[in-house]
Amino acid sequence: MKQLTIHIPDAKFQYVIDLLSNLSFVKIDNPKEKFIITEEQKALVNEERRKIKENPGYLLNWDDVKHQLIAD
Repeated sequence: MKQLTIHIPDAKFQYVIDLLSNLSFVKIDNPKEKFIITEEQKALVNEERRKIKENPGYLLNWDDVKHQLIAD
């Protein structure tokens, strides 16, 4: 079985899904079911965002991290 990823404008999304759903050989995975974010996860992200806003130095510089990973 082959898989295909397509990018559809929001305004046409439901139309395309309805069209494809009528084809018996097409299986449509519902991405909303795959990526459920819990309230606890949202709270963790919001806490990290708060820390970054209060202290921008909280973030690590990507070049420093990359060099350290290469060195290890």
